[in-house]
Amino acid sequence: MSRKLFYYNGADLVFGYHNQRILDQIKQYSKPVWLYQKEVIQERIQWIQSWPQLGRLHYAMKANFHPEILKLIKENQCGIDAVSLGEMTHAVACGFTPQDIILSGVAKTRDELTWAIQNEIYQINIESPSELAKIIEINKLLQKKISLSIRVNPEVDAETHPGIATALKDSKFGLDFKGAEILIRRIADDSNLQLKAISFHIGSQILNVNVFEKAIQVVKPFYQKAKTLCPELERLDLGGGVGIDYMDADSDKDLARWKALEEIYTKELRDFDAFLILEIGRFLVARSGVLISRVEIIKQADQVNYLILDAGMSLLIRPALYDACHEVLPLKKSGTDDTTVYTVVGPICESSDVFATNKKMQTLSEGDLVAICDAGAYGSSMSSRYNLREPAEEIFI
Repeated sequence: MSRKLFYYNGADLVFGYHNQRILDQIKQYSKPVWLYQKEVIQERIQWIQSWPQLGRLHYAMKANFHPEILKLIKENQCGIDAVSLGEMTHAVACGFTPQDIILSGVAKTRDELTWAIQNEIYQINIESPSELAKIIEINKLLQKKISLSIRVNPEVDAETHPGIATALKDSKFGLDFKGAEILIRRIADDSNLQLKAISFHIGSQILNVNVFEKAIQVVKPFYQKAKTLCPELERLDLGGGVGIDYMDADSDKDLARWKALEEIYTKELRDFDAFLILEIGRFLVARSGVLISRVEIIKQADQVNYLILDAGMSLLIRPALYDACHEVLPLKKSGTDDTTVYTVVGPICESSDVFATNKKMQTLSEGDLVAICDAGAYGSSMSSRYNLREPAEEIFI
């Protein structure tokens, strides 16, 4: 069994562990298609749940909220990390209970907080004084016992793209330790408020997992101080953020990265008395999906060979938003050694609609199909109808 998720069997591109040709799933191509393999997600859930100290894995559903994926998450007794009323109600519609849900986010509305309080969700992650004030005001009428977490910023550089770093001093997310302590004292004075957790999340797509070690070391003493103020404190929410190498779809390397992070968690939290929570999205689902697209136009402008696909940033915005990389592979290998250096772009009326520049590939023709790899996270969930493009079909294989 190959541990590479994308490889060629003869001339055919294969996706997954069971020699499944992508072309077998595309009988009559008419528009872009998302292809998913749930087995890839299942394997990664098992990796993480095998960590003996883990209390509960919560899936960050903003990565991909397809009902089939959420069904698999629920079957594995995972919870949900939600960031909106829409995500919470969608999770419930897919079979989760409110007690499975953690609500995160920097600008929770009155409607979101009211729903969360009325339905007694597992945990609300507080990120500002205004939010706590809003919760207290709403609860004057509801008079519920509310399980809260304070999200703190360890001020650790996550060594990731600035757009997905979330725990620096000037971040819009979370609270510094001084501000967090003020809110903890306010919670301690209200019998309806229960500080159940301290949480942190330093960023997304983190490849150097050593940054988590410093974050934990900074947060642990604050947790102990908070517990002296609120003895009901019992959970440490470690967030998520572990990334994947988008240019090397090797499951063994992903497992090694997780094991390195597990070793850090184990060492730093071996004797730490708390129920440990993880909120992970990308690492579970990114490898599980590919976006199939057709070469519509090949043109040359000055010295640039443009490979123009029928899928663009309206479907997969990560390259335009973050300069993110996704491997682009032909579904069929040619029988020659001819190659061309392409700039791979989409059809959207924006110059930023670019998937890859100066990419050396086999020489392609108009009508050829390609796979844009590792698109299971923040692909479909971030897609739009810009230019009134049709959404792509989603197929599970």
